[in-house]
Amino acid sequence: MIYVMQIVNTHGIRGEVKALHFTDGEAFFKKVKTVYKKDDTSVKILSWRFQKGAVLLKLEGVDDVDTAEKMKFTELYARKEDLPKLPEGEYYFFELMGLTGVLPDGSHFGTVTNVIENNAANLLEFTKEDGEKVLIPNIPVFVEKVDLRQKLIYITPIEGLI
Repeated sequence: MIYVMQIVNTHGIRGEVKALHFTDGEAFFKKVKTVYKKDDTSVKILSWRFQKGAVLLKLEGVDDVDTAEKMKFTELYARKEDLPKLPEGEYYFFELMGLTGVLPDGSHFGTVTNVIENNAANLLEFTKEDGEKVLIPNIPVFVEKVDLRQKLIYITPIEGLI
């Protein structure tokens, strides 16, 4: 299961909830109609719309503000197989986590331990064996190739980057 959103508040009196989502937006909500709570209980999404960086959801069985209030802080997950396919060369953040960085000389650089969204380019946080953290922009100049099968990410840093 992939963590995709968290309900943070109610919206209105008819049971809508406001959620922060960690998805690619509209493509996700057009494809995924059912999400899951931590205990694997399914939750059907009846409708959705975006508002100020969040998504407003109408969920099956949540018909009033009192029921919606009980959903606050609920984490919702999607099955990996339900996620929309991404274009060639694009990856979900969870797919990049744990990949081993490989430098041009073949040496291992560290492991991807976080992906940070940024307006200019997403940043890959690598943790080296000594615990040092290094940020590498996830752009073709620095990230040459991603090999999900081998769990490797080939990076070409410029002088001074690492």
